[in-house]
Amino acid sequence: MNNKYYTIVSLLLLSGGVFASTVPETQNLRSLVDYALANNPEVNVARERHIGALARVPQAMALPEPKLTYRYFVNEVETRVGPQEHGIGLSQTLPWFGKRGLQGDAATEAARAAQERIASIQNTVIAEVANAYYELFYLGQSIEIIRGNRDLVLHLERVARARYGAGAATHADVIRAQVELGTIENRLGSLKDRRAPLFARLNALLNRPTTETFDLPSILTFEPVNYTDDELLAKVSLRNPDLRATSFEIEAAHRQRERANKNYLPDITLGLDYIATGDARMPGVQDSGDDALSATIGFTLPIWRSKYDAGVKEADAMLRQQQFKRDQQLNTFHAETVTALFKLRDAQRQIDLYEKTLLPKANESLVATQRAYSTGAAPFADTIDAQRMLLSFELSFARAITDHNQARIVLEKLTGQSLTNQSATNRPVQREESAHESH
Repeated sequence: MNNKYYTIVSLLLLSGGVFASTVPETQNLRSLVDYALANNPEVNVARERHIGALARVPQAMALPEPKLTYRYFVNEVETRVGPQEHGIGLSQTLPWFGKRGLQGDAATEAARAAQERIASIQNTVIAEVANAYYELFYLGQSIEIIRGNRDLVLHLERVARARYGAGAATHADVIRAQVELGTIENRLGSLKDRRAPLFARLNALLNRPTTETFDLPSILTFEPVNYTDDELLAKVSLRNPDLRATSFEIEAAHRQRERANKNYLPDITLGLDYIATGDARMPGVQDSGDDALSATIGFTLPIWRSKYDAGVKEADAMLRQQQFKRDQQLNTFHAETVTALFKLRDAQRQIDLYEKTLLPKANESLVATQRAYSTGAAPFADTIDAQRMLLSFELSFARAITDHNQARIVLEKLTGQSLTNQSATNRPVQREESAHESH
C-alpha cells in the first residue's frame, strides 16, 4: 500500500484572477471558484441588480419633464391691439432646493448596497463551492482509505486460510475475515454512491449539468489561521459585505427621511406663454397685431399635512428597520464566528492528535498484532480489531482535515477576505508500513 499524504489547502475567498469559462478534467479549488463566479446565475442576478440600481441614480436626480401646451381660442378674445387667436406655453417644475440631491444620494447609497450584495453572494457561492469540494475530497480520501483496508483484510483472510489449512487456526478466523470483507465492500459501495449528490450540488453552483463529473486533486495544502478571536470579530464588523450593504441601506434610509421632510416645502413651476394676436378691427390702432409674451411662476400648496406626516412616519420606520436589521446581522455573524472558531480549533486538535499520536500507534499496533497472529501468539480477533482501529483513525483524520477547511471557509465568508498566506507549507503525514505491505 502506498504511503498516504494528508495536507490542507488555503482558499482565497475573494477572486482576483480572470474568471474561467471552461472546467478542465482535473479540478483545483481555484479553477472551480473562478468558473462559479463567472457562470453562477445567482451571482449574475446580483450583478444585474447592481446595474439596475446604478441606473436609478440619474433618474432620481432628473428634473420632471417640461410641459408644452397649445391653446386655441374657439371664441377669440378681443383686445385693443386685436383678437387673441391661439397660444403656446412652456413650463418647467423645479423641486424645492435639496429635494433632487437627497433623492440622488439615497439612490447612490442603494447602488452601493447592491454592489456589496454582489460581494456577499460571491462569498456565499465560493463558500458553497469550497464546502462541496472539500466534502468530495473527504469522500475520495475515504474511498482510498477503505480500499487500502480492504486490501489489508484480503491479506489477513489469505493468512487465516493458510493457517486454517495448516491446522494452526480455526475456520471461524476465515469466516470472520470474510464477514469483515463484506462489511467493507458495503461501506465502499455506499461511499461511491454519495459522489452523485455531491457532484450534483457542485455542478448546480457551477451552472453545469448535474450529472457531469471531473477529477479532483488528491493533495490539499494546509495553513493555520493566525488571528485572535478579537481580530476576527473586528474584521467581521468592518468587512462583512452583508453588514456593509446594510450600512449603505441605513444611509439611504437617512436620505429618504430627509427627503420626506422636504415634502412640506412647495415646488416651483416657471412658465413662458406666447399668444398670437390678429390685427385690430379698427384701423390705425397703435401696436395692432402685436403678439403677447408672458412669464409665469407657480407654487404647489402642500396643505395636506397628514399625507406628509405619514410619509415621514414611514421613512422613520424604514430607517429603524434597517438599523435593527444590522444589529441582528452583527449578533448573528459574531455568533457564527465564535462557532466556526470552535470547530476550527477542535479540528486542529484532532489533526495534531491523529498525526502525532493515534495514527502512528494504530499502525504500530496493527504491525504487532499481524506478527503475533502469524506466529500464533495472538487471536485473529485482535488483528481485526487493530485493522478496524486504524481504519477508524484514518477516516477520522480525513474528517478532521475536511472540518478544518470548512470551518475556515465559514470564517473567510464572514470576514470577506482570505485568512491565510499565499504560500502554504505542505505538512506530509506518512503512514507507517504494515506487515502485509512488506510482502
